Parts: sequence; C-alpha cells; structure tokens
Amino acid sequence: MRLLLSRPGSPVFQTSLVAALIGFGLYFDHEAASAPSAQTLAQLRAQLASERAAPEVQQVAVWAVDSSDHAGLPFVVVDKARARLFAFDPQGRLQGSAPVLLGASHQDGPATAAMLAGRFVADLRRSARSEGIVWVRAGVTLSLNVPTDFYRDHLSRLRTQESVAYVLPEAAPWQQVFGARGLNGGTQLSFAQPAPRNPL
Repeated sequence: MRLLLSRPGSPVFQTSLVAALIGFGLYFDHEAASAPSAQTLAQLRAQLASERAAPEVQQVAVWAVDSSDHAGLPFVVVDKARARLFAFDPQGRLQGSAPVLLGASHQDGPATAAMLAGRFVADLRRSARSEGIVWVRAGVTLSLNVPTDFYRDHLSRLRTQESVAYVLPEAAPWQQVFGARGLNGGTQLSFAQPAPRNPL
C-alpha cells in the first residue's frame, strides 16, 4: 500500500487546501443562513400570543424552529389539553389554528384510546392512499379532525409533502417527551379530512 502525500508548496496540496476551505466556507454559510434570527423567533412568539396559544405550544414551536428540529419542513403542534391544532410553514411562521377533535380510530383496541404524545413524521406513501395526512410514530393508529375550511386552506397540501407533527403531552414536561423521542416507527397518527358538514 502506498500513501501519497504532497508537500505544502505543490499544486496538488494547494488545490486540495483551497477546495477544503471552500467546502468549509459553504457549510458554515449554509448553517448561518439556516439559523433563525432573533427577530424570526420574536415574530413567532407574537403570533402565538395573539392566538392565545398555551405556554407549552409557544415553547415547543419556538424550540422546533430555533433548534431546527422540524428540519425545515412544515409542522403542526397539537395541544391535546385544549383540543387545538396550530399549523406552521417551513420557516416556522404560524399559518393558523383551529379546534381539533382527538380520538382513536376504529382500528384501535380499547386499551389504545388515549393519544400518544411525541414527534410524528409524515408517511407520504400512506397519506397518498388515505383521505388525509398520516404521521407515523411507534404503535397505534390515532385520528384528528379539524374544520373543513382549515384543512383545505392550511393542511391539505401536506398529504403530498413531508411534514412533522408535535403532539403535546398532558402530564409529562414537553422537554422530556421531545428530548427522548424515538422514531422506531409503527404508531400512525392519521389526519382524516373532515366531513363536509362542520360540527365544530
């Protein structure tokens, strides 16, 4: 085995050094550009305050954007305790909120009626075969229903687009639930399009 080393003054070394520096520069430029500004986070807080979002909703949404946990994807935050859903665009701007009906689907057994808290990721293949959005996480099928207009205006496009859903815990601290999340997949959070008549 031969190891080729170039001396510092050789063209191969200089070219490699320039390429490495450009690569590092592009990486750090991208990282700096993708980090949310203080103004972005302040605007998000103000939007959520104007919607009277619970402190936990505000904290999770700001955390998701600030940490880039949502990976630059559109996301929703489901406040189980107050039965409300908040929808955000990929930049973390609030698109709207609506009441949400929470419940287990007919496929669930009697022991799985409670909605799990945690981070769910859209399953585009399952969503394409359903009438709504399917977000996945380990073990049970759950359903959410929102008003028809809200689904059409803010969520319907997520059937064909990757997205994230954060379902807030009712008892445990949200930091514990999202900090220790495992996506070993099997649970499915199904987001069914609501019936034309709007009971909410």
